[in-house]
Amino acid sequence: MSEQLLSQKQVSKMVSFSRSYIYEMIVKGRFPKPKKFGRASRWFKGDIEQWLIKEKEEHDNEQGLFTHVGKAIDDLLS
Repeated sequence: MSEQLLSQKQVSKMVSFSRSYIYEMIVKGRFPKPKKFGRASRWFKGDIEQWLIKEKEEHDNEQGLFTHVGKAIDDLLS
């Protein structure tokens, strides 16, 4: 099974982040590191897709938490 390799430009387009922001997130451990092929950096498409799914789930969970906390505060103030 072969998996598609993506360039930095393709990854930037896929996640809608600039090159500098992607590398800033890599340094912070919040984005998949590229694989080095000589001087070229490439990402496996599946790694980026998994990251996007995880980020969406975390975002959805945070939204749910804030909605729940907001409702509890409203109930206390009523």
